Amino acid sequence: MITKLLLDQAIGDDSSQVLLRSKLRAVSRRMGFKDAVRERIELVCNEIISNQLKYAGRHGLVQIWEYGNSEFSALDLFALDYGPGIPNLPAALKDGYTTSGTMGKGLGAIQRLSAECEFYTLPRTMAHDSPWHGMAVWARFYVDSKPPSHRFQYGHHMRAYQDDVYNGDCICVQPSGHTIKWLHADGLGHGKEAAEVLIGAEVVLDTTTPLDGSLQDLSRRLRGGRGAVAMVSEIDFSTSLLHTCGVGDMGAFLICNGERRVLNFSPGVLGHDHRSFEMTKHPFPQQALFITASDGLRRNWNLNTFPGLWRLHPQLIALLLGNVATRSNDDKSIFVIRTTPTKGDESGQKR
Repeated sequence: MITKLLLDQAIGDDSSQVLLRSKLRAVSRRMGFKDAVRERIELVCNEIISNQLKYAGRHGLVQIWEYGNSEFSALDLFALDYGPGIPNLPAALKDGYTTSGTMGKGLGAIQRLSAECEFYTLPRTMAHDSPWHGMAVWARFYVDSKPPSHRFQYGHHMRAYQDDVYNGDCICVQPSGHTIKWLHADGLGHGKEAAEVLIGAEVVLDTTTPLDGSLQDLSRRLRGGRGAVAMVSEIDFSTSLLHTCGVGDMGAFLICNGERRVLNFSPGVLGHDHRSFEMTKHPFPQQALFITASDGLRRNWNLNTFPGLWRLHPQLIALLLGNVATRSNDDKSIFVIRTTPTKGDESGQKR
């Protein structure tokens, strides 16, 4: 699974905007986007910059991400500002809505030009329990056609300490029919040595080995090295059940029925001393959301910290948490998944 942060650019003077646009053109050309799609990408970028300068001044940033797996290759634009936010986002998404005397087509244009997009805002007046207020925009563009829909949506965020080349965290995902299984691991420390510990870790995932067996296999592979903490999870969408198994300081948060449940694992380090693995099982209905993370994600947030965020696309959730709720002195990795809402089902929109 490819996850690359290609640029993290503060939006301020003209030079920063020129750098962003230049990088975007080079990346979209390298990735093989068609000319028409490249033009749409630039238009969306221009709308994002324009909105940040109008409403957030110099308190915003734009990130360019490259994502991909065996099914798709995509470019993501993620914009985050620390402005006043938008009190009425549904109205702002309609063409013609403006508070600055312009034509009011910015957010609507982003929706129309992107393959997928999502918006989240937390007005300053409502950010009582949050470390952030402002506006967040996520827009995705696929190199080829949009991949076929699955019974799940997921998003992920990975960023190395000090934006190093090496990230000691890893996320390996294995979809298979009506199930999806993933390994989320954190090599002890950070940098090249931590990353090398987990090279090839994805081989412990297969369709027949139980979760505790996968972790036992990984522990054997890590003997003699610095070790890692990890968890393996599986969702069976035919039975609406979530199975988890882990060891060490990994974060796992099940959001369901308006509550956040923290899942804890036994202490220890794979490859060294640890207790036997205990598997747990939880209902995972249509409206549920599950988040796994390394200890780079802070634990002092709750559902009220980001009201209304949890009903949105998992990729926006992962990027927002990764930018405003993480520690700056370690590698970061976040995986977010939910069942794909079916047409006519409103349960996923009311959380």
